[in-house]
Amino acid sequence: MTKTWRSALALAAVTAATILGTAANAGAADEEFSFTAEKYTAVKFGMSRAEIYEMLDVGKTKPGDGKGWCEDDGSSILCMTASGDYVPYGDFWFNSADKLIGKRHELLFTPKTPSMTLAKYNKVTVGMTEAQVWSNVSKDSCVLQSDSYPNWPATTGHKYYFYCTASTGLFPPNARFYFVDGKVTEKYQRALT
Repeated sequence: MTKTWRSALALAAVTAATILGTAANAGAADEEFSFTAEKYTAVKFGMSRAEIYEMLDVGKTKPGDGKGWCEDDGSSILCMTASGDYVPYGDFWFNSADKLIGKRHELLFTPKTPSMTLAKYNKVTVGMTEAQVWSNVSKDSCVLQSDSYPNWPATTGHKYYFYCTASTGLFPPNARFYFVDGKVTEKYQRALT
């Protein structure tokens, strides 16, 4: 009976160590992802795909290998900050000359002071300049989420949008304001009050 008890205790200890080790390694893998908000910011318009490959270790990285995770699907490079659902990421796309013409992120940057409301959203109309938008909406409740120059190296046709939130959290009430060459072309809101 004593031998059986000791064997059971030893087996339980080994099982617990294995589970804890696996959990620790999974956490360590996420900590080892090297893609960050700073790297997203460092990627500049007009950079070549090769320059971005080198900067972000594209093609050399896989989840958990200690470098991060960036994948090139041929039309864009997608870089994750961790494994899992709803993790921050950046996406970069190129023109036919393989020069960066656009980038977009999710959750890499968050509004400093979320304060978007339906009343503020309703004050923004199509055709307004960016300055007019910021006279009605607090810029601190918004982040630039997508930015592109489709005609690169020309800067005409500049397309971008701001994501503005009412609160913090994963899916807060929010608004998006889309611009072309500094003027609102469309807007969208979800669950604002």
